[in-house]
Amino acid sequence: MNNPLMISTAAYDGYDLAVVFREVAETGVNLVEVAFIEGYTDPFSEDFFNDQNAAKISALLEEYGLACRSFSAHMDLSREGALDIFTNRMAFAARLGARYIISNAAPLPDETRFMRNIDRLGQSAASLDMVIALENPGDGRPNVIDSAEPAARLIEKLALPSVKINYDFGNLLSHCFNKLSPEADYKHVLDQAAHYHIKDVGGDDTGWYFTEIGKGIIDYQKILTELAAFSDSVPLSLEIPLRVSRAPDASPRRAPHPVDLAEIRRTMTASVDYVRRLIAG
Repeated sequence: MNNPLMISTAAYDGYDLAVVFREVAETGVNLVEVAFIEGYTDPFSEDFFNDQNAAKISALLEEYGLACRSFSAHMDLSREGALDIFTNRMAFAARLGARYIISNAAPLPDETRFMRNIDRLGQSAASLDMVIALENPGDGRPNVIDSAEPAARLIEKLALPSVKINYDFGNLLSHCFNKLSPEADYKHVLDQAAHYHIKDVGGDDTGWYFTEIGKGIIDYQKILTELAAFSDSVPLSLEIPLRVSRAPDASPRRAPHPVDLAEIRRTMTASVDYVRRLIAG
């Protein structure tokens, strides 16, 4: 098994991190992606990202035998104050031991400001020995990296070893309204992807929803078999935001109450088993 496997805490939205880490540990996966995503997880303020809270989370990780490999800190990197906000989030992630920090890029109209910011943020990431992994979004609004081809062009243009791509297979479907196939699209970014989000998607007249890996409409049997055959050891993170769905216009909808813990446990255990089986060959 060449690809490190981890679990995103986004699946457990609404539960205390002590509960989340216990549940992750029980799946047999010992790598975790800690998620603080505006609008997709419990609300937080920037004041949370301090030394005291980093120490608390690090202690919990140690208690449950886990390591934080990635940190989700999605935001618009062209927004006002983005340099200070994201630099502090990177420092916090580094204190947890994260190697990768995941974020959105920016809306397409703000590309110029994004390009200016990402150059400086990339330098900060390099000083922390971290990689900023920019993610293709799922909200349907024109973005700097709508799919793999523009993502690859962006990374080639930046030429920063500390800025790569986190390719999200599930996001592609809602963002491009099922017009692109993730099974084919991701291949355009193979040389630029440093991280993958593995999420499966179902759809109906009400929009899109997230499912156990292998139970949705994405051909993960094909994708995971291909990824396992490549020599590069690119991390695969199971990001299954069960509390979130997307409306027909691809905007996110977060349910008012957390998903039942037994349902999360069933979904994550089955997903881990499915992915492990395929990447093990």
